[in-house]
Amino acid sequence: MPGKARVVAFTFDAAYDPEPLAAILEALAAAHAPATFFLTGEFVSDYPDSVAKIVRAGFPIGNHSYSHPDFTTLSEAKMRSQLERTAALIEDAGGADPRPLFRFPYGARDKRTLAVVGDAGYASVYWSIDTLDWKPERTSAQIAAAVLDHLQPGAIILMHVGSHETASVLPEIIRRVRAEGYELVALR
Repeated sequence: MPGKARVVAFTFDAAYDPEPLAAILEALAAAHAPATFFLTGEFVSDYPDSVAKIVRAGFPIGNHSYSHPDFTTLSEAKMRSQLERTAALIEDAGGADPRPLFRFPYGARDKRTLAVVGDAGYASVYWSIDTLDWKPERTSAQIAAAVLDHLQPGAIILMHVGSHETASVLPEIIRRVRAEGYELVALR
């Protein structure tokens, strides 16, 4: 996605703790801001009501594996199983086929894993800005600074559904990103 257009994409990974999701969805809706969600199969299984809210809101959903393993340690068959189980759960929950959107857990990928994921119809979606919002010690100010200090055309911003701090600072981040002249886009 990097390029000259002044666009950025907010992405949210979800593997645990759906509690902040309501505030995240509220902030996105209030600002008419698009975003893309990457869900693990376990999240889909454990929190069907949360997945239904994302689906109802119309946000694109990508595959984030079933159980969040390091794909570089898995056999090809186990990688395919992680992809297929999660895609089936997302579709059973009312979401669209998540292809081509896939985010490797931990960002861990190599030539072999990229080939397997590509053969399954997925493209690896990495990020250019990591808010590190999954760390319990991260403050709202640090999360906002991670985004605003590294903002550039085509940025893909990594955040997490389980971060209470992200939920609280998201309205400010959206406002400030737009004030810098950027358009928010969803990945498809």
